[in-house]
Amino acid sequence: MENSHARFSPAFIGIVCVFIGTFCFASKGIIIKLAYQYGITAAPLLLLRMLFALPFYAAVALWIHSQKSAPLAKGDGWKIAGLGLLSYYLSSLLDFMGLQYISAGLERLILYVYPTLVLLMLAYWKKEKITGKTKIALAIAYSGMLLVFIQDLRLTSDWNLTLLGAGLVMLSTIFFALFVVLAGDMIRKVGSSRFTAYAMLSACTGVIVHGVTLSDLAELHQSNQVYVLALLLAFFCTVIPSFLMNKGISLLGSGKTAVLGSIGPVITLFLGTLVLNEHITLVQLLGAALVIGGVGLVTANK
Repeated sequence: MENSHARFSPAFIGIVCVFIGTFCFASKGIIIKLAYQYGITAAPLLLLRMLFALPFYAAVALWIHSQKSAPLAKGDGWKIAGLGLLSYYLSSLLDFMGLQYISAGLERLILYVYPTLVLLMLAYWKKEKITGKTKIALAIAYSGMLLVFIQDLRLTSDWNLTLLGAGLVMLSTIFFALFVVLAGDMIRKVGSSRFTAYAMLSACTGVIVHGVTLSDLAELHQSNQVYVLALLLAFFCTVIPSFLMNKGISLLGSGKTAVLGSIGPVITLFLGTLVLNEHITLVQLLGAALVIGGVGLVTANK
């Protein structure tokens, strides 16, 4: 019987991987906000997420090890561990904290500007010249984010908390962009699945150590609803998209993947309306269109 996979081109498989991964990532903020309704805070929720995700990444790491892969070069293990801590520990912790104060839609828009931050970082370190068209694209993207941010300020009764939440998520985005810049060469060197499994094991360890040493473990005693949401967060919004997006990048390239992923903020906006009863305004839709258009222009140019 003919292999059914032969009917699908690598490009089609890559597109499917990116769309599913984007939907999973876009759902993260919604599930976090749902969990917060039960009284849990950022640190214990992040700890539960990584405790549930740890067995999946450990299983993949053991499978990779059983394939008798070439040993890592000296120092690579520490570099991968450090990158894992930077992204899914430090960046994720700041993101979870920020979501306590701002809407899921604004959080996703702020996170989505990371490709522009990557471009700016590369321009600084590699002295790459930023073209006039790229500068216009950057201005469009950031004006869209600012538009939605101002809208959130108008709808809140406490400006300081909105400013705090947006600042924490922006800091999270900066750290994630730094991770993307630093991780590129290492992913090509060791392979995306191997890198993902090892880096995520490091991140899980960092979150667990943080939780054990700095948090009150009594906060892990939550309702069954919180445990279900944390499990969804771990598997559906962490494990699955982390591998699918890397697979998409390997088949399509980072530029096309970023453009296809531009639907993410729109998915979050509409999920926020359907699930959290967050109201979508014309200003938010315009802001989302500007962010997506600006980032799309940047990535298309690359």
